[in-house]
Amino acid sequence: MHTRLGTALATLLSVLVLAAPTTPAAAALPAPSRAAGSGQAPVDTARIDRYVREYVQRQGLAGVSVAVVSQGRVVHTGGYGHDSRGRPVSARTPMLTASLSKSFTAMAVMRLVEQGEIALDDAVTDHLVEFDPRDPRAEHITVRQLLDQTSGMASQGLLSPERRAKHSSREAVAILATMELAAEPGTRHHYFNGNYWMLARLVEVVSGRPFSDYLDDNVLSPLGMADSGTALDGERAVAGFEGLEWGHVPLYGVSVPRREPPDFSGGAGGVVSTAQDMGRWLAPFTSGGATVQGQPFVSAETIDTLLTPSDPQERYALGWRPVPGEDRMAHSGALFGYTAYQTVAQDRSLGVAVLNNSLTPLDTAQPLAVALLDLAQGREPDQPVPVHRIIDAVLGALALVTVVLGVRRVLGARAWAARMAGRARWRPVARSVPRLLPLALIAAYAVLGAASGAAASVVWEVGVGGAWPVALTVWLLVAAMANTATVVVRGYWLRRERVRPRAGADAHQP
Repeated sequence: MHTRLGTALATLLSVLVLAAPTTPAAAALPAPSRAAGSGQAPVDTARIDRYVREYVQRQGLAGVSVAVVSQGRVVHTGGYGHDSRGRPVSARTPMLTASLSKSFTAMAVMRLVEQGEIALDDAVTDHLVEFDPRDPRAEHITVRQLLDQTSGMASQGLLSPERRAKHSSREAVAILATMELAAEPGTRHHYFNGNYWMLARLVEVVSGRPFSDYLDDNVLSPLGMADSGTALDGERAVAGFEGLEWGHVPLYGVSVPRREPPDFSGGAGGVVSTAQDMGRWLAPFTSGGATVQGQPFVSAETIDTLLTPSDPQERYALGWRPVPGEDRMAHSGALFGYTAYQTVAQDRSLGVAVLNNSLTPLDTAQPLAVALLDLAQGREPDQPVPVHRIIDAVLGALALVTVVLGVRRVLGARAWAARMAGRARWRPVARSVPRLLPLALIAAYAVLGAASGAAASVVWEVGVGGAWPVALTVWLLVAAMANTATVVVRGYWLRRERVRPRAGADAHQP
């Protein structure tokens, strides 16, 4: 969802890579383990630890935690940097996983499948009778189509109904029922949070329990994920987890704490976990369904189903997606101040999870996870260029130039007015109107945000850099203020210049 500007900027301004890197302190770690499953070469956890420390410093991240799993055994977990309160991040520091939560929802549904409560090819309306869709095609949506995101439901743009504020799965389903499908069920993949809102409600109706309770008792607890749970809801930004309200965003080389706004994300997001627990989560995906203790959790067939693309385009499995051109499955997540990434090798021997309490313009969790997978497989990845820091530097320079030019124009407004006073009136207007574009963009965003029906706090957080670099928002605000001030001051002096000659002429009348 972020800008692609960094690719070009990296070439032009790579000299800035070495400029002003921050150095977050790494958390104390237990002695690294070199254990690995039979038939798998030992994982060099010391190399992993060194790589992550350098990565966090080079990328200027606030805090990161990681887990590496080999054939069902957690071979490394670690925490690096700090949280929003300045405390060291450890392998037990909770972080928001955002859309990575979809894989947890998919597992909760598969537990119901294994219990015989539902089947993947059941029509959703067979179990969720409250779903009364306006589009009759939606009556044929199956459970599998929700999971692999081929239900035909899709967002309809900035004013799409699903953007309205909501506080429960029931409310979310009622909103989804009003939407027209974008495609026939089962024919096209559309990544859409609404699919997983509906799955969360399906779990509630079939199990007779709140989704979070069912997830705790049937997924998290059996895997030993004692420090994990669900937190985001439509009333409070984070419920039940101290310190999670604040993630971070980078701004001019500094990690700035950023508050997560309240926003309903049941089923599509909201899971909170730790690196230690994420290791336990990935164990079944690298062991044919067993827990980290070797106890049965789900069948190998269930793991195969979750990790096998099932939509016609083979772009999505069940809460996981294949990575084009690479032999692995993965899923990412991003909120306003957090990112997360998990990946499993195609042969299901290795798994990696990265939790990151920073949202950067270009994802920093995914490259780290891929590098850790390479390290676990005996390869030596390079440290990537911190492109988001280059973007920040460029945008900061542009903001500074905008300030300087704005001050210059304001100070020269009287001379400008004197030059324009004798010209046609449309000329100064034509030259001034384009300067109001930044202000017009801000006003248009505010109007569209209000019209979307989304929670005001969500509209605000998106507007101050939730979908683009914060430094870009700063530049836009600076440009709006500088240009508006220029137009106002020039207009003032232009009126004075046009009045002065007429006043002088009147004074010489007999």
